[in-house]
Amino acid sequence: MTTTLPAPATRVRPQTLTRAVHSEWIKTRSLRSTWVGMAAVAVVMIGFGAIASAVSTGSVQPPGPGGSDGGGPFGGGGPLSTVLTGSTFAVLLIGVLGSLAGAREYGSRMITASVVSVPRRWQVVVAKAVALSAAVIPTALIAVLGSYAAGTAILSANDAPTASLTDDDVLTTLFGMVGYITAIALIGLGLGILLRSVAGSIGAVVGGILILPNIAGALLPDSWDTILRFLPSSAASAFTAVAAAGDSKLGAAAGVAVLAIWVAAAVVAAVVSLSRRDV
Repeated sequence: MTTTLPAPATRVRPQTLTRAVHSEWIKTRSLRSTWVGMAAVAVVMIGFGAIASAVSTGSVQPPGPGGSDGGGPFGGGGPLSTVLTGSTFAVLLIGVLGSLAGAREYGSRMITASVVSVPRRWQVVVAKAVALSAAVIPTALIAVLGSYAAGTAILSANDAPTASLTDDDVLTTLFGMVGYITAIALIGLGLGILLRSVAGSIGAVVGGILILPNIAGALLPDSWDTILRFLPSSAASAFTAVAAAGDSKLGAAAGVAVLAIWVAAAVVAAVVSLSRRDV
């Protein structure tokens, strides 16, 4: 006589947003490109901040006739703007990384596995945004504070004016820059999911958000400044050291609100796109 043992019960865990975030974080931290890209952001921003500070004090002479006169791309602004010169390049890099995070799975078709394992597709987008933010925010803090520390040390060593943390708007600018870098990463993520193309989303972020506004501000008449100040980069200029597209600026609180709306619009558009279209 044989005895048939009952099959062991299989424990089925319900799919939750927390588990989706954990899964996306594993994807994010397991990719070498994530760490290489984040390291590049920090190195570029700190390096350019240090170079700009050295050039602005005259301790390093830029190439070309005339040497350093305190102007040009590495001078002419206040000490805080000088030490944060590398922010433009850091934002470009982080926009590319955000676009890769959003569109990369469409090229490899891993997006199919993602939506099968997470049937509520809005959770896929939210989880990607949370995982990307978890990687970008510490990187941005290291890059911004490192750039400030290195640049300020060089300025101080050459008896040049410096911006103290206790000065008005210094902390607002530093942490505002961290927020701006994170916002551009999330906008890139949303565009990557929306456009489903690495090249297309990178072009949209770099060209449409970071380069085109500056060109428009230089070519369009002053009457357009009221519209240009609502662009992401111009909104960020209200609380960071980045340059606005036009001469008109929003207040700091309004700039934060406008930039947050751009981020929300990109993420919501990504949610709608992923929910309504086949993968």
